[in-house]
Amino acid sequence: MWISGEYNINPDGPVVLVSQNIRYTFPFAYGYLSGYLKQKGEDVRVLFRPMLGDSGSLVKKIMELKPVLVGFGSLYPELKVISELIGKLNAAGRRFPIVIGGQMVSPIPEFALKVTGADLGVIGEGEITLYKLVRALRERQDFSNIGGLAIKEKDKVIFTGPGEIIEDLARLPPIPYEFFPEEKWVPIGRYYTDRAQPHWRFSDRVIPIHGGRGCPFTCNFCYHHSKFRVRSINDMMREAKVLLERYSGNMIYFGDDLVIFNTERANDLVKSLRDFKKPVEYSVSARFDVLERIDDTLLREMKDSGCRIMGLGIESGSQRILDLIGKKITVKQVKVGLKRLKSVGILPTVSVMVGQVSEGLRDVEESITLMLDSLKEDNNIEYAFTIATPFPGSPLYSLALQNNLIASDRDFYDRYDFKTRGRPFQLVVNFSSMNDKLLLSMHRKIYIAYKKGKGRFLGKRILLVENLRRFLHRVDLIIKEIFIPLVPRFFRVSFVGMIYQFGYDCIQNKLDIWRLRLRGVDFKG
Repeated sequence: MWISGEYNINPDGPVVLVSQNIRYTFPFAYGYLSGYLKQKGEDVRVLFRPMLGDSGSLVKKIMELKPVLVGFGSLYPELKVISELIGKLNAAGRRFPIVIGGQMVSPIPEFALKVTGADLGVIGEGEITLYKLVRALRERQDFSNIGGLAIKEKDKVIFTGPGEIIEDLARLPPIPYEFFPEEKWVPIGRYYTDRAQPHWRFSDRVIPIHGGRGCPFTCNFCYHHSKFRVRSINDMMREAKVLLERYSGNMIYFGDDLVIFNTERANDLVKSLRDFKKPVEYSVSARFDVLERIDDTLLREMKDSGCRIMGLGIESGSQRILDLIGKKITVKQVKVGLKRLKSVGILPTVSVMVGQVSEGLRDVEESITLMLDSLKEDNNIEYAFTIATPFPGSPLYSLALQNNLIASDRDFYDRYDFKTRGRPFQLVVNFSSMNDKLLLSMHRKIYIAYKKGKGRFLGKRILLVENLRRFLHRVDLIIKEIFIPLVPRFFRVSFVGMIYQFGYDCIQNKLDIWRLRLRGVDFKG
């Protein structure tokens, strides 16, 4: 099988991968894809599309590169913007194939190809499949025997069967961090200045480390296309040491769900961090049942080794809803776990959703009660609230189709408001026993209760400092995005510009120290 004659394959062109612009989260998928291609000797370029605004310069850059192939991939909410980008490339006269992948493709490849206008889709993990595809294009060879592809052929889609995966994650290629602008993913503390939470310092320089793929659990709102595998703690720490030194980092962010899915790995993590020459802090995700198995001694050792933040999913304060989700935790485990984290000084970030299957007023009220009780115990807990959404591939999505709550992939796509992507309050499908208006009002109620509870438990002095930090941050953004571009470059990089930046940083660092003392947070360094 070969790409049809309307394409003019440039076998000497680079592989172009287009990621969304980096904000808060390092794009590990693009890191490993580009790393695998680079390791195999391929000429690969990573470009970044703007979050908002005109993408004309990106389209022009792609066309000028004359690539052998262009790849897009991300989560479901990116389908719309990628479809628009492909449309602009078509209008610009593209004559190269486009491949899409990631979780926006794997569960619904046929629909994803149709709605975006891409030529090929990668199903499942992409490193090996993408490389084989690139080689076939360069050599003008048949690629229908490459597993893991969905190929659009006129009005139908052909599937080539399962693709290969990297079984042993010790064989993962090194990520070419130089492809990803340092200022976008290292000084994460600056990005969090706009969020009144004690978990991040203004001066934080954060090194992302990936620890595994897949998940052994089966929550009804989640989708994983990979089988569960983890990297060894030793491999992860060797990588972290190099990157901390290279980028002057002080913080590690473990960018997957279950770095410490058992006590053995928690022990290994603590032991490895003891070998570091200078103190480092870290953020890690866990589950409340895993936290329960970590005894008080080990939990204290985690704190002493630098554990600053622990991300956990509560999802609901109703045991009935937790059981329906398949969360396999209890409300008691949640309450005890949060108290234990408070006792050792680890800062939790937690999530709660409303609108689960058959959820009613009483269930949401139980979530509100749990949230307020925990805030009273520890006002530094950071909550996030969502509405249950059945993204493709999840058990909730299958349930929505089975019960005619959505008619098809197209129906869900049309209902999903892509203009609000990244915002958690959109109601697409109502699984609850409440009507739409009541469900939305209960979601708003829990959020307002949280904001009022935060204000009451934090007190006026802390809120004053937090608001001042955010105000200065927004003024700084206005200066840099609106006024500075109007100033000649000579003045932007002059001594005056350096003095402004130094002064702003000093003020934010002083406010940081003040607010953390007021909030009773003890950070290293």
